[in-house]
Amino acid sequence: MRAAVYDAPGEPLRIAEVHDPVPGPGQAVIRVAACGVCGSDLHATAPEADLARRGGVLGHEVAGEVVEVGPEPVGGWSPGDRVFVMPVGGCGRCPQCKLDRPEQCPRQRSFGALGPEEPDGGYAEYLAVSSADLLAVPSGVPLDAAALCEPLATGLMCVRQAELAIGDRVLILGAGPIGLAAAVWARFFGARRVVVSERVGHRLGVAERLGATDVIDAGLYPDAAARFAELTGAEPDAVIEAVGRPGMLNAAVAAVRPQGRVVTGGVCMEPDSFDHLLAYAKEPTIRAARVYTKAENEFILEMMASGRIDPAPMISHRVGLGDLPAAFEALRSPTDQCKVMVEPGRG
Repeated sequence: MRAAVYDAPGEPLRIAEVHDPVPGPGQAVIRVAACGVCGSDLHATAPEADLARRGGVLGHEVAGEVVEVGPEPVGGWSPGDRVFVMPVGGCGRCPQCKLDRPEQCPRQRSFGALGPEEPDGGYAEYLAVSSADLLAVPSGVPLDAAALCEPLATGLMCVRQAELAIGDRVLILGAGPIGLAAAVWARFFGARRVVVSERVGHRLGVAERLGATDVIDAGLYPDAAARFAELTGAEPDAVIEAVGRPGMLNAAVAAVRPQGRVVTGGVCMEPDSFDHLLAYAKEPTIRAARVYTKAENEFILEMMASGRIDPAPMISHRVGLGDLPAAFEALRSPTDQCKVMVEPGRG
């Protein structure tokens, strides 16, 4: 099969012929229909991080079709089943997994080659994964939309950590897929004002389509807190930081109201700091959002199936494997990109 292989920082992904995966005990092989390019992949392959496994295949936002099931599977999966693959899963057999809490599994595991021990991911035609990590995609939900379940779950996790109340005012820093997903859920769960700040102009329009009540062009208004006050007449009750760069945590603390909530949804790959005196004066609650739950992923698929949410505007580009290396590098300095969806069957 064909796959996009990561060799080293500073080098583009390489399209290569690799061995077809064979399902081991408890595994299934998926024909990849769609795999989103995640900011974590970009961060992990940057020279300053160098975290991804060399010679590995990235990609962990995957939906597709079961083509083969190995021995001792968890769940009654069959070839032809349409599935989303939870990228952070469990063993499927421990007490926590049997209670449908794989995020609490002591043998929690991931795929997508973001670490030296992680198996290959979905920038390929086929993928072998644990059958315990599969979720059925409801009929009527396109597989490319189902692949968005992962960033949507991350955004939902951020909103959960923010403990929003009906009528809250929310500032979201960054309109990449995580910030956009947070905007979807903040509005869904009753925030009165959802204000998204972003430098990439294309993403501001997407934010409005997905639920933002107001947007801030960060190129024109670098002080998001001051612009938020102009737009809403108040400070935000909660700030969700979805950029993941040094200085953004401090910007979030500076923006939030006294005793408000700050959630770090962006992944900052460098050491960061913030003004302790400022935090001391404001007394904010600062929380990190690490992992979503299986229930959150199931809920998202149900909301898609019922038409309650439509994440399709997030998808800005669709590429086949052959075009992925160039599209991947272009995302390091985005212009009109938001979620780039890899479709191995394309082209």
